[in-house]
Amino acid sequence: MLENSVKRSGNIKFVAVGRAIDRVLVAHLTVNKADPDAQYLTAVKEVLSAPDFSNKVQTGARYRLAGEVNAFNFTTDAEHRIFIVISGQDYPERIVFPMINDLVTKFKKEFATSSLTCAPGGLNEKARKLFAQLVEDYDDPSKKDKLAQVQSSVQDVKLNMHRNMDVLLNNIDKGKAIEASSIRLQDQASLFDQRATQLKRKERCKAYKMWGCVIVSAIIVLGVIVFAFVGVPAAAAAPSISSTAAPSPMATTAATTAAPVTSRPE
Repeated sequence: MLENSVKRSGNIKFVAVGRAIDRVLVAHLTVNKADPDAQYLTAVKEVLSAPDFSNKVQTGARYRLAGEVNAFNFTTDAEHRIFIVISGQDYPERIVFPMINDLVTKFKKEFATSSLTCAPGGLNEKARKLFAQLVEDYDDPSKKDKLAQVQSSVQDVKLNMHRNMDVLLNNIDKGKAIEASSIRLQDQASLFDQRATQLKRKERCKAYKMWGCVIVSAIIVLGVIVFAFVGVPAAAAAPSISSTAAPSPMATTAATTAAPVTSRPE
């Protein structure tokens, strides 16, 4: 059944893998056996024989040479392998290069080492099944278009999910940042309260000391004033009392005795 489907293929004409350095094909498949290999091999030879071909093509770049009937599509890899699909001229480019990408991946998985050293055509039989399966998968572009639409829808869903996840992660990061800021503000508020309490106590102590100094000063001033008005008059009253006292009898007698006698004139 696989052979019949390959024979009935009309869009994919030729599949091949070669080496750009020595310009040989290590494996190829002409899809429609009614078509002679020579026409496709000649086209490949003309492309590979271009001056300095291996240095002009860039690794991984996509190339499409469109003719009146067919299109020559190819790419190369870092080991200078060239992967070729010749399709109908109107076969969509958006489908032929995904086919080439599949060809690159699957061929290198099975023949990565041997394809670099084998003789020309040395992998024709071994790679036939792989090439035929790729032709069957990609020959009908409408089938791949539907698959591409589904894949595109899946990719859109994935992108939306990624965007939503990014938004969610950003919100989580913002929430963490806000939480960290609130904790920091709370710590600063607590520190402010502590410093305010300490300052309040300090100012209260200053006020207590100031009032204590004022009270002591007032007491001292009051004591000085009381001493000035009460203590000094008591001390000054003692001499005045002794000066007004009555003379003692002895003092009177002494005074009388000592008094001179006055003689009368004759």
